[in-house]
Amino acid sequence: MTVIILFAVIAAIILLTAVWKIHPLPVLLAGAFVFGVSQKYGVTETIGLISGGFGNTVKSIGIVIITGTVIGVFMEKRGALTVIGRRIIAMTGKKRTPLAMSIIGFIVSICIFCDSAFIILVGVWRKMAAMTRLPPAVGVVALSMGLFASHCFIPPTPGPLAAISILQADFSLVLLFGSLAALAATAAGYFYGMAAGKKEVLHWEDAVTEVAEKEKFSVHWSMAFLPLLIPLILIGSASAVPFFGDHLPPAVVKTIVVAGSPVPALTIGAVIAVFFIGRCKLAELSADGLMGKAVFDAANILIITGAGGAFGAVLQKVDPHVLLPGETGSPGVFAIFIPLFFAAVLKISQGSSTLAILTAAGITLPLLDVLGLDTPVMRALSCCAVCCGGMIVSHTNDSFFWVVTKFSGMSVRQGLKLQTVGSLISGTAAGFTIFLLALLLHGR
Repeated sequence: MTVIILFAVIAAIILLTAVWKIHPLPVLLAGAFVFGVSQKYGVTETIGLISGGFGNTVKSIGIVIITGTVIGVFMEKRGALTVIGRRIIAMTGKKRTPLAMSIIGFIVSICIFCDSAFIILVGVWRKMAAMTRLPPAVGVVALSMGLFASHCFIPPTPGPLAAISILQADFSLVLLFGSLAALAATAAGYFYGMAAGKKEVLHWEDAVTEVAEKEKFSVHWSMAFLPLLIPLILIGSASAVPFFGDHLPPAVVKTIVVAGSPVPALTIGAVIAVFFIGRCKLAELSADGLMGKAVFDAANILIITGAGGAFGAVLQKVDPHVLLPGETGSPGVFAIFIPLFFAAVLKISQGSSTLAILTAAGITLPLLDVLGLDTPVMRALSCCAVCCGGMIVSHTNDSFFWVVTKFSGMSVRQGLKLQTVGSLISGTAAGFTIFLLALLLHGR
């Protein structure tokens, strides 16, 4: 009966958010309440679980989401993203501009939503395609798959952050494994775009265009990379401390560990983005300025993420054995496909990668011990598997599908061929990478 109720609640979440377009916040909270009461937890205890899950999730990743959003907003406004794009294109050469767009998408989507990033960067590709006379669809697919991969796998984007919080996974391990999976997805998307996009003709004149005035980047081009590179270097250094920490003074080790925690690292990145990649005006720090926009954007992400945490907190009380058929036991390393399957079903059904990752992480949490995925490494890989499922498949119920098709001049048929099949191939490559990592690291 528990399984039937759980699937009924999930089906209701999908129906209400995907079909009736109701905001996920009340839907997730209502779903958590209904499920908790149906399991005879009692109204008081269920409300306590919901409140605790919401609060703990926001507490664990709230500042990370805010600082990540600040980095994205200020980098976009100051023209840093454009500078990064131009430098990568200069390194790859005009003939390899699709590869450049894939790399740009992979980097930029770490700090800005893939929908917004595509709208910004597709204009760069339009100019480059005209200059190089390359098939436009090739670069569009390379860009969209690079963006989508980072969006689904690499924190501080909200889906991976929420999965880390719900599954209590190690941030550094998820960053490492997720980056490898995202690279595999990006590479697969690039090669698919090169093969499938050659003969597709896009109607650029039918594409939606968005013109945004940006300030000229006023400092050396290398500064554009710092808001992204510094946090990644700090977090990576902290992760490497166990390997070289014995050779350093204790005070230095402590400093590296503290600075490499997600909150201080991203806060430093945000400070660099606000004050060092351009002239900071007082108006930008006001409620109506860039800072206000960043906080507003982050708040919307936070409340949905918190609601996902609340739903996961209620699910944690379920006996995990009732969610698995018969005497399943531990299926070994193949268990990594179970959280991927949960997220993929949710993604295909209702379209939102973030919501699919949130819900699937909550379902997966009580199963970790039963499936033999309770070690730090396997928790991190389970987190990546959930994120991978959130990438499969981008189709007509996904807002990113329509952003890509409308802003690139694709028909629906072309969107299904290029974006939908491309995301399936990219997600499959990422899933295979995660499985290989699980094979190598299982039991550690």
